[in-house]
Amino acid sequence: MEAIVGEFMSSFSPPWVVGPVPVVVTIWAAYVTATALIHRREMTGGRFIAAFLFPLGLIAAISLIFLPRYDLGIVLIVGQVATAICFIATYVLEKTLRGDPPSMPTEESNLQNMLWTLYIAVIVYSIYYIFVFKGPIFGACSIAKCYILELLFGGKVYSFSVLYSVNFVGSLILVGVISILLKVILKMQTRD
Repeated sequence: MEAIVGEFMSSFSPPWVVGPVPVVVTIWAAYVTATALIHRREMTGGRFIAAFLFPLGLIAAISLIFLPRYDLGIVLIVGQVATAICFIATYVLEKTLRGDPPSMPTEESNLQNMLWTLYIAVIVYSIYYIFVFKGPIFGACSIAKCYILELLFGGKVYSFSVLYSVNFVGSLILVGVISILLKVILKMQTRD
């Protein structure tokens, strides 16, 4: 009987697979995003952040399913691309439902400047990707250094906290890359 109770209680002892911060943030983001879409509210800073954090939490959780079968790099890249695309789609959907133009105006932007910005953003993402995979992702900190982070985001051993944090930064960079790329495409279409 003690073994059964011990196993049951160990699932409640930290570090958890998924910490309370990603759970609470994803639930909050889901509520804010759904409310904004249903009531067609104006895009504010909070709704903008929620539109990013909602797919981030969901995709990081879904990535845990694929991690044992696929390479970490593939899971991270697919997760970052999926998070970035879901965020941009949510952003455009919220703007479109409200009747606002879905993208930023391209008239005042110079095509050459946008291409340079895109080039630099791709280089930043490439450096980030190299840094993440050449550096010690899982062994970056010990339990003594990262105990609080593991309590908040989940244990490193279970990989969720790593997926969540690496997807967070990588997806932010990819959102910039995809947004600039879409802006360049729109600018080139309006030039013709």
